[in-house]
Amino acid sequence: MKKATLLLLAIMFSSAAIFAQIKEGNASMSHGSQNAFSLELRQTLQKDVQKAWEKYIKDYKGKVKFDKKKGETFADDCEIKDMSTNTVDVYSSLRQSGDNTILTVWFDLGGAYLNSQMHGDKISIAKKLLNEFALSVSRASVEEDLKEQEKILKDLEKDLKKQKKDKENLEDDIKKYEQKILEAKQAIKENLELQKDTEVKISAQEKIVSKSYT
Repeated sequence: MKKATLLLLAIMFSSAAIFAQIKEGNASMSHGSQNAFSLELRQTLQKDVQKAWEKYIKDYKGKVKFDKKKGETFADDCEIKDMSTNTVDVYSSLRQSGDNTILTVWFDLGGAYLNSQMHGDKISIAKKLLNEFALSVSRASVEEDLKEQEKILKDLEKDLKKQKKDKENLEDDIKKYEQKILEAKQAIKENLELQKDTEVKISAQEKIVSKSYT
């Protein structure tokens, strides 16, 4: 059931990621205004996307470094199959936009940045790379949410188990109290009989005492 739920949610998020809108256009970066590709990742935090992107781009065997001052990540000498026979320098930046994060990526092919006018046949490679990243972020988000929901479920199950145990303890207490009540009633009955016996003895003793004074 757990795996089925994860698969269903992953498919839902995957569909959204695959058809996400990737925009192309000039954007400012450390080397001026260059052609870039941007993608908006819904319901994400910039710091989480930053970690995910650094991990993802490392798979292309580049040396990844984040420049905090520039707010830019540089992946040096990435090996991106079909985009270039040479290595590709990948620059990226992130911006928080409400509940979403916007990722902007520049692909430096050496002498020119990837663009539709000069490299029309390579654009699909860039879009595939970004879509796969968006998909990985969506999957991670689903898995994280599922873990949180499973934690809530376990806590609720734990609460229910404790409540059932408390009920059993209360029922045991009731049985003990009922037994004590029965014992107390029996004790009262015996006490009343003792009182009657004592009253008889008192009456008899009073008669003895009365005769002694006559």
